[in-house]
Amino acid sequence: MKNLRVLQGILWVLEGIIVGFGAIMPGISGGTLCVAFGMYKPLMGVLSTPRKALKTYWRMLLPFVLGCAVGFVGLSGLASMLMEANSTVLVCLFIGLILGTVPGVWRDAGKTRRTAGSFLALGLGFALMLGVLILLKQNSLVTIEPGIWSFLFCGILWGISFVVPGLSSSTLLLFFGLYQPMLEGISRLSLPVILPLAAGMALVILTLPKGVNFLFHRYDSVCSHAILGVVLATLVMIFPPFPAQGLGRLSYIGCIAIGAVASFFLERLCARLAEASERS
Repeated sequence: MKNLRVLQGILWVLEGIIVGFGAIMPGISGGTLCVAFGMYKPLMGVLSTPRKALKTYWRMLLPFVLGCAVGFVGLSGLASMLMEANSTVLVCLFIGLILGTVPGVWRDAGKTRRTAGSFLALGLGFALMLGVLILLKQNSLVTIEPGIWSFLFCGILWGISFVVPGLSSSTLLLFFGLYQPMLEGISRLSLPVILPLAAGMALVILTLPKGVNFLFHRYDSVCSHAILGVVLATLVMIFPPFPAQGLGRLSYIGCIAIGAVASFFLERLCARLAEASERS
């Protein structure tokens, strides 16, 4: 029993590291990764009704949030280095990580009865997020001078990207010219960057989740399928152009396959450990 809980805790930390690290990557949404690993609903529950939800979810969220902090702050320098070396390989790996969890997300969305409204929400979520991301991609760069207020703005965008799956704050920050200064500040543990960033995230996280949690309580199936549509639209938009042939194409496909297999088995292992813990 104890060994199962320790192993489960380690896996939750690992999932948190992936989410925190992925949230730094342009085009990758932290909220999407939370959905992929089954952490989105517990997080929204804790952020909207902390006392009630923490009694249920604290064992999973404590190691997960710790992992997020390690991935977000501790690996920000590595993210910058890898992006400069070969961003496409890294994006392909994250595409695989998300793809591998889609069967689990579909299964969880169907725990309550699927209706015509559920499938309509799936289509609308996909279409709306696809439209938003296409508009953002077509926009030209608007540069904002780095500073306390601009890093507060970064934090607000980060918070929104966790609450609204599919919206990549890193991509938005690239448009505004704030991504690289923010990443460098985090890797140096610069307080003039980290403090306003944290304040902006806290501002969003303390306000929006209550509404999200209310919608899940009232319309669980519709909301779950809408979010799945958002996740699928995100996958479509972050897919990089592949070389027509050669080793480059094979390496990208290989990265997607590795990520998909790893996340699929990680998600299934976590689910089985949770079932075993409940039976014990």
